[in-house]
Formats: sequence, structure tokens, C-alpha cells
Amino acid sequence: MTGTMLEPNTDFTQSVFYKISQLSIYIEKLAQNFFEIRNVDITHDEFCALNCILNYPNICQRDIAKLLLRDRVRTGRILNSLEDKGYIKRTNNTKNNRLVRLVSITKKGDDFYKKQFYIMNKVMEKLLEKFPEEKMIELKGSLEKLENSMAEIVEFNI
Repeated sequence: MTGTMLEPNTDFTQSVFYKISQLSIYIEKLAQNFFEIRNVDITHDEFCALNCILNYPNICQRDIAKLLLRDRVRTGRILNSLEDKGYIKRTNNTKNNRLVRLVSITKKGDDFYKKQFYIMNKVMEKLLEKFPEEKMIELKGSLEKLENSMAEIVEFNI
């Protein structure tokens, strides 16, 4: 393999893209196992949505979909589930003369999220203790650059 370009006979499983894809699968499975072991009725997508709602008060469904890279229908299902569990509430509002549903986290949702976050954070710290903080900062920066490059060429129907 020369530089970062793949050759036709390259083993794709050795590429950066494959490694990132595999890591994503591991992270999803880790989250799924985390919630299953703790007997918590929430999905990884729901947990991520709670994070978005907590950090962006009164966010709308479309903006949550953009942050999660999920279509609006799937995002709607995620929000319906969170609302049924009492973790969020939605209120109608207008933006540019259009009806939008703003989403906010409830006290129950805030308490639930923070409790799970602190427990999950301890697990993540254990997993990452072999990586120096400066390497993690460097990796995050590299991944953000790659994500921004991908965002320029990949279209999402959100």
C-alpha cells in the first residue's frame, strides 16, 4: 500500500476506513451490553439523543436527526420512545412561520442520563487508561478532520 491510497489487491481489512467501521461496531455493542447488563430499557440511539437534548435545550427533531445522522422518521421513533418513558417532553412552537416541535429533557430524563453517564464513563476510563490523554486529543482531532471531509461528499436525507 502506498501512502493512504488503496491498491486493487489491498486487503481492505487493513485500511483505516475498515478499522473505523469495526470500532464503531464495537462501540455500539459495548453500549448495548452496558444497558443490557444493567437491565436498563434504553438503546444507544436513545442515550445519544438524551445527550443532544441535554446539551442543546429546546432543540428540534430535525436538529437531533442531524446530530445523530439518522433520518427524521427514525429520530421520531427514538423521541417517541423517550417521551413514553417520561425522559423528554415536546412542545409545539413556530420557527420561520413553520410549526416545529421543540424537545427538552425532563427531570426524570436528566437524572436517568446523568446516572448512566457516570457509570458508563467509569467503564470508558478503564478501557482508555492505556492511552495518554494527548494521544486521545490528537486522535479526536484527526477523526474530526476525516468526518468533516466525509460530510462534504456523503449525502444524508435528513
